[in-house]
Amino acid sequence: MTKRSHQVDHLDPLIREALSWITRLKSGEATLADAEQLMDWRGRSSAHENAFRDAVKCWRAIGQALASGRPAPASRRRRAPKSKARA
Repeated sequence: MTKRSHQVDHLDPLIREALSWITRLKSGEATLADAEQLMDWRGRSSAHENAFRDAVKCWRAIGQALASGRPAPASRRRRAPKSKARA
C-alpha cells in the first residue's frame, strides 16, 4: 500500500464518497441518472451535504493549485532559503 492510498483510507467515509461523486461527474461519462443519484445522496442528511461541499472545496483547491503551478495552501512545502548572489 502506498502512502497516498493509506492517507485516502483514513479520510472520513462520507468525504471519500463525495470525492467519488465529484470524480464521476468530472469524468465526462456521468449520466442524468448519476446526477439524480447524487441529489438523493446529498439529501440523505446534512452530513452528506456538508461532505459534498467540503469535497467541492478540495477539488477546486486542487484545480487552482494545478493551474497556478503552486502547491495548495494545506500542502505547503518548506523551501530552502534563497542564496544571495554576490556582485
